[in-house]
Amino acid sequence: MHAATTHLREGVEYILSNPQAFQALKALTTAASAAFLYKLAGYIVRDLVLVPKLTIQEDVKDLHKPRKGPKIPGRAVICGGSVGGMLAAVVCADHFDSVLIVEPEAWANDHGFEIPEKRTYRTTSDGHKAVVQPRTRVMQYFSGNFLQPPSYMTLRRLFPNLPELLDYFGFGSALSVTRLKLRYGGVYYEDPHYDADDSRALTLGITREAAETLIRKSLRLGRPNVTFKTGTVTGFIREGDHLGGITVRTEAGEVEERADFVIDASGPTQLGFTKALNSAGFFVSPNLRVEYNPGLRYNTTVWRLPEHVRAKWPVPGGYQLGVVLNMTPDSESGESRVFGILNVECNQTLVATGGWNGGESPHSIAELRIFVKSLYGQENLPEWAWTLLDFLEEHEEECSPFHAEAKVGPLNWIRWHQAKDLPPNFVAIGDAIMKLNPIYGQGITKACIDVTTLDATLRRTPSNLPLPDVSKPFFKREAARVQGLWDGTKANDYGFPNTVPAEGEDLSYNAFMRKWGRECLILGREDLAIYSTWWHVTMMIAPGTDLFSPRIAIKMMMRKWLGW
Repeated sequence: MHAATTHLREGVEYILSNPQAFQALKALTTAASAAFLYKLAGYIVRDLVLVPKLTIQEDVKDLHKPRKGPKIPGRAVICGGSVGGMLAAVVCADHFDSVLIVEPEAWANDHGFEIPEKRTYRTTSDGHKAVVQPRTRVMQYFSGNFLQPPSYMTLRRLFPNLPELLDYFGFGSALSVTRLKLRYGGVYYEDPHYDADDSRALTLGITREAAETLIRKSLRLGRPNVTFKTGTVTGFIREGDHLGGITVRTEAGEVEERADFVIDASGPTQLGFTKALNSAGFFVSPNLRVEYNPGLRYNTTVWRLPEHVRAKWPVPGGYQLGVVLNMTPDSESGESRVFGILNVECNQTLVATGGWNGGESPHSIAELRIFVKSLYGQENLPEWAWTLLDFLEEHEEECSPFHAEAKVGPLNWIRWHQAKDLPPNFVAIGDAIMKLNPIYGQGITKACIDVTTLDATLRRTPSNLPLPDVSKPFFKREAARVQGLWDGTKANDYGFPNTVPAEGEDLSYNAFMRKWGRECLILGREDLAIYSTWWHVTMMIAPGTDLFSPRIAIKMMMRKWLGW
């Protein structure tokens, strides 16, 4: 101990007596301090500012916790009973004495909490087998839904019995750590968190039918203060500077329903924007809506595989739920088409094809094989992919799959946060705010972001009536969280020449964002840390600003300018 002290003292004396050594120490100390301050500033800006503002990582922790005070002694009315409307009702049930959901389709209210054992089929004018949709207002009812981690986080908090309900419906094995199995240009990208035991990375790969049924069943079992009414909301009723109710068209005629809080969850109809608020005397500028049209069409072929077919599934690892194959488009290479295979609940396999080129989708395995062989990067597909197509063709007649086609119309964002004359007790949810391109599979996750933001806003709202202004703080907070979704998907869609851009824009708008994301993905082939960052941003569990960190920016410049 004495020897060590002596060496330390001698070292200090040497540094103090040697000007060069002293200057070196000062430089080292300055560098260390700068590095510390840089990390501290990064932590403050990212973790304490950007993450709470741009994601729901913090707010989601408060879902379904009791309010600090009593519930608001009033009634929340939800205009629309699809996914966004039901989730909004679940949140409002924790804050209001009573909640009413008004849903136009009687089938959803009467039968939509169980998955039907049998389906009714029809033949299209083109001679293809299709299903009679019980949910006529939901275009993609039988399409696959890849519910990103924020969806599972939200559902798990809102429904404590979610694991039991997943098992009840046979969805339990559809829950897994995120596996994109991405093939970009046909090149396979190993999922960075394939074996991670991270609850933040849990996803569900199920159909829209399953997602909607699961939520409706959970709502009925867990929120007794929520009631359902079949009818179509036709207007809002004004009381002073608030909304006091709604008008509903039912089979028995038009009726009025009292409301202390009104939520527009009418989906693409966007009732509040198109007519209801203006008719009630609240001016809504048409300039709030920005709209473009990607000209997208896609088809989902739904197979139901018997046990003996699943037993011979010719994919490494055998038949498992989740993504089997996922080929994404790439505007820079001129490829505007998609192809994917997903195994979901009820022994179903979904084969999805489509694109921005307006072409016809294949309706048989023979046509599918031709389609896949024409894709950019198809030469990089593994041999088992072609074996799988042969296998499906062998069982095509036995399984008799049906086709669910969708044509995506104009997409839009109503920028409610810029509105000047909104009633303080009105908000919108889901597609009534923003209609995203369904090919990216973000709609339900976006609805979960909306309702988590709503919960956070209501927790700051006093328990008295009439309500203070809920509208402005909600829309302001929500807009910051979904702006990146809109900008990112629109930038991708603008990469394809068939897209009709928004008024005042051309297809070069936000091209930098599209190209930057592409370069991050390409860099991720060599740098797993960058791919992990891209993955977290894509999964909406990290702010998009992470892709512009100094480390990634420097790496990007070195690649572009120095070829490293």
